[in-house]
Parts: sequence; structure tokens; C-alpha cells
Amino acid sequence: MKKFSRQLTVYATFFYWAAVLPVRAAGQDPVTTANALVTQNVNRGEKVKTEGLVLSRQGDIVTMRTSDSSKVVVALTDYTKVVTPRPLFRKKHMPVSDLVPGLWIKVKGVGDSPGHILAESVTFSGDDLRTAHAIQAGLTPLDTKVQSNQRQIQTNLQNIEANQQQIQAHEQQIQTNQQQAQVNRQQIGEANQRISELADYSVKYTAAINFPAGSATLSAQAKSELMRLATDATTLKGYVVQIKGFTDSSGAVVQNQNLSMRRAQSVIAYLEQAGNIPLTHVLTPGAMGESHPVSSNQTPEGRAENRRVEVKVLVSRGVSGP
Repeated sequence: MKKFSRQLTVYATFFYWAAVLPVRAAGQDPVTTANALVTQNVNRGEKVKTEGLVLSRQGDIVTMRTSDSSKVVVALTDYTKVVTPRPLFRKKHMPVSDLVPGLWIKVKGVGDSPGHILAESVTFSGDDLRTAHAIQAGLTPLDTKVQSNQRQIQTNLQNIEANQQQIQAHEQQIQTNQQQAQVNRQQIGEANQRISELADYSVKYTAAINFPAGSATLSAQAKSELMRLATDATTLKGYVVQIKGFTDSSGAVVQNQNLSMRRAQSVIAYLEQAGNIPLTHVLTPGAMGESHPVSSNQTPEGRAENRRVEVKVLVSRGVSGP
């Protein structure tokens, strides 16, 4: 039933664009004259999970409509994972260009302001992607209809010229619309600027915590390094902590994946309990397994360097300033 409801929503989007394109051909802009984003009770720094239909994407900004008809702006960052599920609990990384109108997506992230989310991950299925591409293909024949509408508009304008009084009324209406459009463009520009700044993070502090083979237990040296980082982080305004766990290439891939997550969770637990770092300031941990080694796994020294957790303290330029 959920999948059927989703398909109805997708095809409703198709007919929405079929109605909107002729209006745009007439020189109107239904997007800029729409109401502001629907307010949602999301506090800054709060974990958010939502899903809905992609309405548009401009660069790293995705506008989506949720299942309760709320419009939400999703900001993609360098740390956002765009993936599609694969068999055996795997995920395949997908390009941002796949986030096309008509695609049903699931978003996990951090609330920034009402109606705005900083995305940590965006997930969609292969079936939903194929459906979205089918919708895009179906919109192509509408171009012919748009051109026909443009010719009809030109004919109507020629008829309007016969009535000077009607032309003056239209000119006054156009002037009013232009003024409103200017106001809307200014508001949209300010909102986009704010989102752009929030998506631009700078790294303030880093730490690499190493572990013994097969272990997720923090050493005394590791605890000391984490306490120093936590003390420095709490002096910052609007900081978030990114944590990624890694292993060397010894052992099975699945075991290494689980071990890297346990190491990341050990670091999170220590930062929360001993370092007084609230969980609202900690991004979703990354279990990287044996990927992205920093040294060769062919030597004991190299494997020791690869058994690590990378910790970064990030601050948005939109909060801290340049």
C-alpha cells in the first residue's frame, strides 16, 4: 500500500508539471509567487528523518515535498552520502545528478531552521529512480505543446493591441507582478545565501585515534587526546563532530566493517560521557571498514596506522563567519 501511495504521488507530480509548463510559457512564474516553506517543528542541531518527492534541484540545494505535503529545502554538503540500497545490506554511492524531479527520497540529517535540513545521507531505490526517469521522458513531448501555446499567446497579444484600454490594464498588472517578483527574488537570494553559508564547513580541530588489532578499546593516550579535543571544541559556537572508524585489511570484510563501527561508537561514548559533548553536536558515525588506508597494509607499522578513528571538529561559516 505504501508503494502504491508513492506511485500515486509520483504521477501526481507528472500532471503538476504538465499544468505548470504552459503557465510558464505565458510569462508567469508559479514558483516565485508560491507561499513560503511550511513551518516544521525542527530545532537547530536536531536529528531529522524524512522522506518525500523531489520537486527541484539547483546545485547542492534540493527542494522536496514530504508525505504530509510540507515543502522542505535540503542542503547537500561535501559530507552528504547519496546512496541506493544493494543486496546484503550494501549501499552504492550515486551521483547528485540522479536527484531529479519525481524521485522519492529518504533524508537523514540535522535541522538548521524551520523547513531546512543539512543532509547527512540521501537514499533512494533503483525502482524509484527508473520511475523518475520515465516521468522526465514523458515530459519531453510537452515542449511541442508549449511552442503551440507560445504561438497562441502571440496571436492573443495581437488581438489585445486593438483595445488600448485593455492593454493599459495589462501593463498595470505586469508592473505589479514585476514588483512582486523582485521581492520574491530578493527573499530567495537571501535564503540561498544563508543555506550556502551553512553548507560551507571549516575544519577547526582533528585527531587520529589508533587501536590495537581486533580491539575497540580506547587507550590512555587516546582518552587524553580526545579530552583535549573536547575541551577545545566546547569553546566554539555551532560546532559539529564528524567521526569515522577504520580497520586494517586483516580479517573478513564484514567483521572489519562491524569493528570499524564499534571503534567509532567507543569514541562517541567517551566524548559524550567524559568530554561533555552533546549527541546533538555529533554527526552520524561512519563505519569505513578497511577502506581508505593511510598506509600500506603489507607491513605491521602500516596496519597499525590504518587501525584508527578519524575525528574532526567542524564549524559552519554561516555561524562562525569568515
